Amino acid sequence: MAEPEPKVDNPKKRDLEKLRSDLAKEVEQLRKALKRPTEDIGGDKVWVGKNARAWHKELQGRHKKIGEQVDKLLPLIDAAIRNEPEEVTPAEARAYNNGS
Repeated sequence: MAEPEPKVDNPKKRDLEKLRSDLAKEVEQLRKALKRPTEDIGGDKVWVGKNARAWHKELQGRHKKIGEQVDKLLPLIDAAIRNEPEEVTPAEARAYNNGS
């Protein structure tokens, strides 16, 4: 009877954890991406009038949508991490590292 192949750390899980760590550092910047321009245009400091109000409304919508999308990123990565085993066979690790 053949012995089971030894297991190694899962490189995909490691990469997902690094991605999550890197993204967590960027989330605040992504969430705030349009905040300043939206406030500037909406505050009548930069631009006034009908077109300014229309742009302000558009930017508010985009700012909200970016925030909603950013808020979905970390939970998606967390779910992917949870679905990965801690260890895999060396062959599975090589296949992942080779892009197969």
